[in-house]
Amino acid sequence: MSTERPFGDPTNIQRENAAAVGKGVAFGCGGCALLVVLVFGLMMACMVFAFTMLWRSGPGDAAFEAAKKSEVMREALGEPMTKGWLVTGNVSINNNTGTADINVPVSGPKGSASIHAAATMTDGVWHFSEAKATISGRADSVDLRPLLNAPPAGAPAP
Repeated sequence: MSTERPFGDPTNIQRENAAAVGKGVAFGCGGCALLVVLVFGLMMACMVFAFTMLWRSGPGDAAFEAAKKSEVMREALGEPMTKGWLVTGNVSINNNTGTADINVPVSGPKGSASIHAAATMTDGVWHFSEAKATISGRADSVDLRPLLNAPPAGAPAP
């Protein structure tokens, strides 16, 4: 009579089962987790790209530069003023024409503000219909439009 077991050595079977379960978890759950991480990373990259494009937009930069020139803004926020990262809104450009409607957070050592700018682009030049800064803690707003298309200091007016 044979002493060999019909299904093999039990310790070897347990070792093989443990390896199979480990591979299943690594490739099954691990594959799903990797897919979730990749999708999340792609979504984050798209959001960072969108916020960076808004942050670097022409109207946002122009409105921020106008705020830095404003005496009222310098008094209320102090210097240096910095532009916040959470710029919201939309900018659409097509063949040197476009529209923009954005909100730019601005802060300084004394406080913070939010700039709202609405503009249209014609022949590659932005024309602002609205550019106002609302300073935190104040009911009034600062009109920045006069500073947007002002000639540089010392330059003759057209």
